[in-house]
Amino acid sequence: MLLPGVLGAAGRAPPPTRAVMVGQARGEDPAALLRAGQRWLAAGNFENAVRVFRRLTETAPDARAWYYLGVALLESGEFADAAAALRRAASLGPPGGNPAVAHSLGTALLRGGDSGEAVRVLQEAATRHPGNAPILLQLGYAHYTRLEGEAAREVLGRAVELSPDDPLARFYLGMAEAALGELEPATRSFREAARLAPDLLDARVALARTLSQRGLEDEARTGYAAVLAAEPAWPPALVGLAMLDLQAGDAEAAVAGFEAALAAEPAQRQALYNLAAALARLGRLEEAAEVRERFREAASNAPEPGRSLARTASRPRR
Repeated sequence: MLLPGVLGAAGRAPPPTRAVMVGQARGEDPAALLRAGQRWLAAGNFENAVRVFRRLTETAPDARAWYYLGVALLESGEFADAAAALRRAASLGPPGGNPAVAHSLGTALLRGGDSGEAVRVLQEAATRHPGNAPILLQLGYAHYTRLEGEAAREVLGRAVELSPDDPLARFYLGMAEAALGELEPATRSFREAARLAPDLLDARVALARTLSQRGLEDEARTGYAAVLAAEPAWPPALVGLAMLDLQAGDAEAAVAGFEAALAAEPAQRQALYNLAAALARLGRLEEAAEVRERFREAASNAPEPGRSLARTASRPRR
């Protein structure tokens, strides 16, 4: 699951310090390095961004330089190094802490698999900055990945109160509510997330899934079909429709739907698991056994971090 945003999500980067004079003495312009690194970061070239920001930390080793290096490393997937850089930024920052640094550090820890430390860092930041909705959103998501449903719902509810027009806050609140079995509140949260961000297809799929769980199959089908009209081969919607076919007793249609999802995403575990069931229902036992083996292989290769309260998690693609 893609975590709520990183750069610029929780506050401004730390301001420059007198260390810029050190860089000027060494013959490199820290301001020029900062601008260059920011351009690479904005362009999505994280390798070059890391290289430039490393030079910046050598030239002007202040909190801002370490912060940007940490963000670039985080975007590069180097989570341990990102956390180290962001801790360095925090040590050089103001006594009360900078929310942008804490937000990114919590993200790095969470993506690196240390969800317990991520909760500690984000909780401390939320205590210091109680009105910072992005930090609450990230903290709620951290609780969510740890299967701490009540805590996730409480924190995400506070995030929604502070930022009612944030579709991700609504979406994750709905995920926590659905996982706790609170399907009607989850339906409301997903509807609002989809209204606020119609292109957030995960919210629309989550809404259709929740409607299906509530026995509203026709409305669920309409929701899945609308998602597929926007993105025809999107696996979560294909799987959702196939699940409805399987529940309705149409195993042939279900097989076609699961196979379409697997054509787009060969290791889609929900599609594999239920395709095996549909094939077995049709008496195609050898094929079902082969698909079950593919499912076991996909499950064994799945990363452990990022597990969710729900059996299947929607993930915002942005």
